[in-house]
Amino acid sequence: MELVEKICQISDELEQHTIEIRRQIHQNPELSYKELQTSALVRRELERMGVPYEESPVKPGIIAAIDSGKPGKFLMLRADMDALPIQEETDLEFASRNPNVMHACGHDVHTANLLAVAEILNRTREDWKGKVKLVFQPAEESGGGGREMIKAGLMEEMPDACFALHVDNTEAGQVLIGKGYLTAYSDGYLMTVHGKAAHSSTPEEGVDAIDIAASIITALHGIASRNLGPMAQGTLNVGTIKGGLAGNIIADKVDMVCMMRSLSDKSRDTMRERIAALAQGIAQAKGGSCDCEFRAGYAAVYNNEEFSEEVYRALSRYESALYQGPLAGARSRVKIGSYPMLAAEDFGFYSQKVPSCLVWVGVGEGAPKHNAHFSINEDCIKFCTRVMALTALEYLNR
Repeated sequence: MELVEKICQISDELEQHTIEIRRQIHQNPELSYKELQTSALVRRELERMGVPYEESPVKPGIIAAIDSGKPGKFLMLRADMDALPIQEETDLEFASRNPNVMHACGHDVHTANLLAVAEILNRTREDWKGKVKLVFQPAEESGGGGREMIKAGLMEEMPDACFALHVDNTEAGQVLIGKGYLTAYSDGYLMTVHGKAAHSSTPEEGVDAIDIAASIITALHGIASRNLGPMAQGTLNVGTIKGGLAGNIIADKVDMVCMMRSLSDKSRDTMRERIAALAQGIAQAKGGSCDCEFRAGYAAVYNNEEFSEEVYRALSRYESALYQGPLAGARSRVKIGSYPMLAAEDFGFYSQKVPSCLVWVGVGEGAPKHNAHFSINEDCIKFCTRVMALTALEYLNR
């Protein structure tokens, strides 16, 4: 039997079990670094399969390994496990049992899917070369679990490539493979404007921190349009501002929190420098000062172009195996191109280390991710499994 036939057969066998696992995870969502039940479920499933694993120093992450016993490539596959602080408002029979916690970004699907892929890889070890590491990662949504696992030694032995998929609320069966920058750097600035307090009847005796902050905000909003090239992408938002004690007092202090998103190292560096320069320069010109603290956030996901092309060729080659049953009539299928967006994803930390590729898999049009009504078409779960398994085995055997 051809390997692709085996993948199809095993994924057919596993489909209902994978759906049930996904539903268990969906019904019991857990926030970042609190994925204890999810991690325990992953461990039970790996033990059932006979797949060896270890617990990451970054709790409660799990790292499994499957070795074919034959020399070859080393591939890393990753799934995130955490949920969001959202009250679910779907009418699913397996809706969240946990108040104000919901799998509204599809990480329940990612985790169940990687378990199915693990079983396929384990059952076909005689048919492929090299080895695979499967990463069940905590805290993608908040806390940079990928960054912390890498710091803790996840890549002490450097893989040849990393692959992941992310469900998307687009047409079922659509696979978008973006070359180059796929998601944005997401960074923050904490700014404190210092002035001098005075009574509002004698403003000349004070330095108005609120007035300075207002001028800074106006100037910051010009950075994206005047300091970045017209084809560059970036956003800047002052999300919180706090200052002042009473209406009749000139405020001596204002705290602001700023979020910047950028799609390249150059844009990131430009925005970082201009924010600090403008804020401090404006404050000084008006008689005050401004403390600016840069806080690095998530790294941009950069899809290695050569690896992305390999993924595209593999999935295009096996279209007939992917688009069966309910998805046989999918109009939008496997596409490759430039699909940058300003969302953040901590798979970026993997892509900064080794050639990587993250693909968007359409699981049905409906409510967007991070929405209380987000749901997926479960016919797409087996599709996700085949996308990842075929990509992995084609890469390992090339």
